[in-house]
Amino acid sequence: MEKRSVPADDAHGDDGPKTFGEKLLAGAVVGGLTLFAVFPVGLIYLLILLGTAAVFPQAIELEGIAPVFWALLLLAPCVVLAMAITVPVRHLARASLRPSAAAGNVLDAACSWVTYFLVGLMLLAWTPGVHAHSMVPAVAVATAGVAVGLLAERLGIGRSSHAHEDKGR
Repeated sequence: MEKRSVPADDAHGDDGPKTFGEKLLAGAVVGGLTLFAVFPVGLIYLLILLGTAAVFPQAIELEGIAPVFWALLLLAPCVVLAMAITVPVRHLARASLRPSAAAGNVLDAACSWVTYFLVGLMLLAWTPGVHAHSMVPAVAVATAGVAVGLLAERLGIGRSSHAHEDKGR
């Protein structure tokens, strides 16, 4: 008979959930953390959308409150689709141009603006109960998104401030 060795991970304990209940609990925790991270972004988009609807009433019409919830549900898939388009373009541009730090920041801001703009367009086109008569809301979402991102970087909340700290170590 052949003896099999037991890996150290299995002999000393579990490093991941094993039962169905533990897997369900881990999934709920991950889902809750994801919702906690996406919720503020969704609220910012919602505030920008409602602000744009108030400032430019002829640009967008909402059929009650239901479109707001639809927009929040559609936000994540729209972000994924927009990023599937813009992230490869950003990486190709960075690899081919090898821009300086300032040019890299401009490239990042431009790609972010395009990402937000695409998300705004998709939300306007795909959200039930929303009738957009112009692209002003998508432009407002894109511009406000880039402005909030730049403000977050200035305040040290953005990821680029942490990247600069790590490079100095």
